[in-house]
Amino acid sequence: MLPIIRQTLANYAERGPEHAFSGPLIRGDVATLEKNLKALQRLPEVRNVYLALARSAVSNLPAKNRTKLRRTLHV
Repeated sequence: MLPIIRQTLANYAERGPEHAFSGPLIRGDVATLEKNLKALQRLPEVRNVYLALARSAVSNLPAKNRTKLRRTLHV
């Protein structure tokens, strides 16, 4: 995770928040989001953190496919 966090912070510093993030939420990749949530079912506390961060990202970042992502996240 550390390389991803470092790159995100570097992107944020260089290009601002709208270009700092990558991944399934920014891409609007509902299938990957669903797989991640399923994988986290056995770790409920981690899943809750993931959900909180994902909901915030979908609301505050330039995510594609926002309506379907929100539906999947129950926002």
